[in-house]
Amino acid sequence: MGANTDAMILGAGPAGVALARLLAARGWSVAVVAARRADAWEGLSPRVIVGLQRAGCTAAVGVAGDAAPRRAGWNGRISALNHEHLVDRARFDAALWQDARAAGVRVIEATVATLRRGERGGWTAFDAHDTPLASAGVLVEARGRRAPATGLTDACGPRTVAVARVFRGPPVPAASAAVSFADGWAWMAAAPDGRRLAQIVVDAGSVPPRHRLSAFHATQLLRVPEAVEWLAYCAPEGEASARDATAVLRGGLVGADWLRVGDAAFTSDPLSGHGVHSAVGSAFAALAALTTLRDGPEALPLVRRFVEERSAELFHHAAAVGRAFYRMEERWADRPFWAHRSAWPDDSADAPAPVVHGRRVQPVVVDDRVVEREVLVTPRLPRGVLTIEGVELAPLLRLLADHPSPTDFAASDDTASAVARRVGQPPAPVGAALLWLRQNGFLQDGVSGGGLPTG
Repeated sequence: MGANTDAMILGAGPAGVALARLLAARGWSVAVVAARRADAWEGLSPRVIVGLQRAGCTAAVGVAGDAAPRRAGWNGRISALNHEHLVDRARFDAALWQDARAAGVRVIEATVATLRRGERGGWTAFDAHDTPLASAGVLVEARGRRAPATGLTDACGPRTVAVARVFRGPPVPAASAAVSFADGWAWMAAAPDGRRLAQIVVDAGSVPPRHRLSAFHATQLLRVPEAVEWLAYCAPEGEASARDATAVLRGGLVGADWLRVGDAAFTSDPLSGHGVHSAVGSAFAALAALTTLRDGPEALPLVRRFVEERSAELFHHAAAVGRAFYRMEERWADRPFWAHRSAWPDDSADAPAPVVHGRRVQPVVVDDRVVEREVLVTPRLPRGVLTIEGVELAPLLRLLADHPSPTDFAASDDTASAVARRVGQPPAPVGAALLWLRQNGFLQDGVSGGGLPTG
């Protein structure tokens, strides 16, 4: 079976569909092969919705609806957090499939059992009966945690499992809550139609076999007063289900004609709140990676560095965010669940070195391609910043190094106009770039572009 599409994407979640639409918009022929997921709920942050809107996933955004209020019960305190969009994954995924088809993507509902390379290149997917499903020149693995392991793991957090069960009760306004307890934490969601979800996140070693899962879930919920209140007058619908929730950074993410995206590349602890947002973001990065790989095999080393460095930095950032949340819960610091997660990651040699203010040459995306450029990095922006409003920052900083009073640049409209003439850019974006440099510590007394470290 010859390659009949440019790209075949396995999986039709947010990462797979966003990438499919992005590729199709640039003239690629794309096939998506995906099986329907088991019923589940998920909370999506507003920034996920923004990413989906950028990718044109209007049906999925519509299903996500309005954001619902979220509160937290942590370290003995109840607080109101921001909002999140509560989605039924069955409806949400159906809308994603609709978005894929609307972009001209061929969606094939099937379970892939095997993949084979052609003698002259390309990939073909087969089902369990060895029936070919689709073939393409490029393969994208986007089946999330269900994707086959690469055999390489660069980093792994404490083994964690999420156990969830759906309940039915009186109709209430949509809302969600996250609360801690002695041996884990719970995420609860309520839909206006009376459905409730209660999910507990616990250490994998404490989870019993499947036939005892519902009883285990019920016992754990009784230890969470907020959950007992949340589920008052509710009855369970179906049995509890379990899924892996361990943070894992996989190795072997890209080759000359294949790529892993979303949770198939790395997964985050759900407490970090970075999972779906990182998955959608990976679609935009994958677009640049695949576009660059089309230039020829000589582009692979740069693309591999881009994909692997980006994944590692995002993974370790999400891990650090999760660790900070675990450390905020001080009541059970000596309990194994909290002790292990408050100590991971341990800032070992496996983690990227702490980022300081400076300049660094690294792969970046310019016009849908991966290229090397000098960027400015800060502890808050470890991936680096190339431009502000279209103005490249590193060349601008080098230009400022010769100015006798670099701290005056952001404050003077005349100076901004003079610099704008030097760099051939309008004054407004140059002024914004100068202001960014000053606000982020690159223009300080006695410090200029020439005095900053490079890495």
